[in-house]
Amino acid sequence: MTMVNLEYLRQILAALLPMALTVALHGVGMSLVRNSFERFGKPLLRRSKDRGARTLFMIGVVWVIVLTHFSGIVVWAIAFRLLDLVPTSEVAMYYSMEYYTTLGVGVRKLPEGWSGFGGFEAMTGMLMFGWSTAVLAVVVQRMHAIDD
Repeated sequence: MTMVNLEYLRQILAALLPMALTVALHGVGMSLVRNSFERFGKPLLRRSKDRGARTLFMIGVVWVIVLTHFSGIVVWAIAFRLLDLVPTSEVAMYYSMEYYTTLGVGVRKLPEGWSGFGGFEAMTGMLMFGWSTAVLAVVVQRMHAIDD
């Protein structure tokens, strides 16, 4: 193996733990959304056709989803700090939010030998956004099914 391959392997191995923690936290968040719909959403929506109640329920669902994504961002920010890739926790959060959302991928550079690490966060973030979108679509679909 060349030095480049070993450096990339190091990045992959370093990314495995924050990836796994992000997926686990996301699973908890998405279960909370699904369980909240079953426990609170369905009864509320069956009782009330009021748009305000529906809107408030959906705001709650979106809050849970956003907080779930934020928890993933925090996990990766901690990894940035533990690996000493950024100077402060504030910078770690900023980098993590940019990479997780893919908003600033490539804009800010990580130290030499770690350029791929942020890409693994970006891949994880995209997958988590896809998962959230699927769960949100199911909740909306089930809300409309109650009306039928």
